[in-house]
Amino acid sequence: MKYPRAILVLRFSSIGDIVQLTSPLKSLRDRFPETRIDVITLDDYAELLLDHPDINRIIHIPREMKYQELKEIGKMLAAKGYDLIIDLHNVIRSQIIRRQFKTAKKVIYKKPRWKRFELIEFKKNNFPDEFSQRWLYHQCLEELLNNDYPVPKAKLVIQKNEQIEIKLFLEKEGLTGSYITLVPGAAWPQKTWLVDHYKELVNLIINKLGLSIVIIGSKNDRICTAIANDKSKQILDLHGKLDIRKSLAIISLGEMTVGSDTGMVHASEALGVPVAMVMGPTNAQMGGGTSLDRSVVIEKDIWCRPCSQNGKRPCYRSQQYCMTEISTSDVHRAIQGVLSW
Repeated sequence: MKYPRAILVLRFSSIGDIVQLTSPLKSLRDRFPETRIDVITLDDYAELLLDHPDINRIIHIPREMKYQELKEIGKMLAAKGYDLIIDLHNVIRSQIIRRQFKTAKKVIYKKPRWKRFELIEFKKNNFPDEFSQRWLYHQCLEELLNNDYPVPKAKLVIQKNEQIEIKLFLEKEGLTGSYITLVPGAAWPQKTWLVDHYKELVNLIINKLGLSIVIIGSKNDRICTAIANDKSKQILDLHGKLDIRKSLAIISLGEMTVGSDTGMVHASEALGVPVAMVMGPTNAQMGGGTSLDRSVVIEKDIWCRPCSQNGKRPCYRSQQYCMTEISTSDVHRAIQGVLSW
């Protein structure tokens, strides 16, 4: 295609997907180094992408925008002269906006709905071995990238001053040594490991590995409170107290991150910090999994998984074996492996 002067990339949610978005952004920047590349997302997630070297401008909008407002935003952006629109979300919100671009070339993300349906309902895996969310994004860009590209790892950026600020904050809270960041919550309760197992794991990390624990998450992650309720001086529970940038800074200074198949665990890898990911109802073909060599997934080969794309579907069995079968020692061994790499 003709070398584009300006590209607009659309992806509105959620944390994990926007983290993975930075992979195709890197490929686009390498392919079109002189092109303006802008990204439009929701207010909730814009801070994830601050200072990213492959983005010229981050445009963010409120989640509550109605049809007419989205249409007006699209018209306003269409007047900015974008000649390539890349919709890597392909939902109603992005469709309304992209339709306002009458002359720009459009590239649209195609979700592997049928393959996911086959895997969830019939346990028939027709996904290629190299599948990942980053790889899937790149499939949309084959024509633009001349069908010859690596799939780069995701990348987020934290500035040195942000790290200094959060280090001073941690010291003020009484935490001065090395720590593991714990992200036990998730959007759906089926994706969270057992509270009692987390409590056992925290004790092992503190007493056997000599590391402290910093817990992060949203204000709704009640599991964080349950894990930290023994009031140990080596456990700092910050869930619901930090914005995205401070959470990223916490992760960036930790030895590693332990948690569910959730956005901030993926963000950890994008900051170059390895993870131990406890994965239950989802799997790599649903968009989960890890990318760093040092990272590890802890999962059990249970016949009924994956049972949904994002872990939303409640388990129909008497217990959720994909989580209950993962023992504390399984995760502790995985952490030791990552730390000794």
